[in-house]
Amino acid sequence: MKHFFIFSLALLLFVSICPDALSGNKTVAQGETSLLASELTLAKKPIIYFIFNLQEKTVLLKSRGLILREMKIDDMEFWGDPVDAKPRVVVKKSTLFEPKRINIDPDKNKEEETDTSNTPNPTPGAFNIDALELQDMPTSYRVEFRDGISLSVRSKKEGFVPGVVRAANYLGWYVSRPILTIWNSIKGRPFTSIYVTMSVEDARSIYWSLVEKSENIIYQP
Repeated sequence: MKHFFIFSLALLLFVSICPDALSGNKTVAQGETSLLASELTLAKKPIIYFIFNLQEKTVLLKSRGLILREMKIDDMEFWGDPVDAKPRVVVKKSTLFEPKRINIDPDKNKEEETDTSNTPNPTPGAFNIDALELQDMPTSYRVEFRDGISLSVRSKKEGFVPGVVRAANYLGWYVSRPILTIWNSIKGRPFTSIYVTMSVEDARSIYWSLVEKSENIIYQP
């Protein structure tokens, strides 16, 4: 009788847990299927796109399905409505200090091209274009996507002052989220806010490569 009672109790627990486990596995499988389908849509196009995989804390820069660069998310916070794994259009990027843009003078470039008497021949494979330098790119900025999704990127700089600034930004983000949630709810608009911390180089690379009106994927199962 004692063994039967233990067996019955174990069976009852198994039956109560299994549906939840199966439901969880089904949800994960559906999310992964949606991610693969969305990436297939972008991989068919001759474009460069990002996949922000918040589950694995990685950011992939890809083209035609090939990984061009993989970046690590050191810390991540998520607030608001869930995000389906489908292509998301970048509406705009904003930062406190906009990076400097190089103005090209076609007439000046033409003169420099014709005056090659004292200019040494370029070395094959040399790649030295100031416009592609990342040093002027910001390490703290916000990217807004359609459907009320915003991504705040902060760099993980070492030192006391950067640490204080990062803590202040983090606190401000948390304090303002409930207010923005209520405001968007009153307006009947969706609201999702994502906060990620990355290395300085990766933060600059994302700002440089992520362009407005481009399609990218955010994956948060």
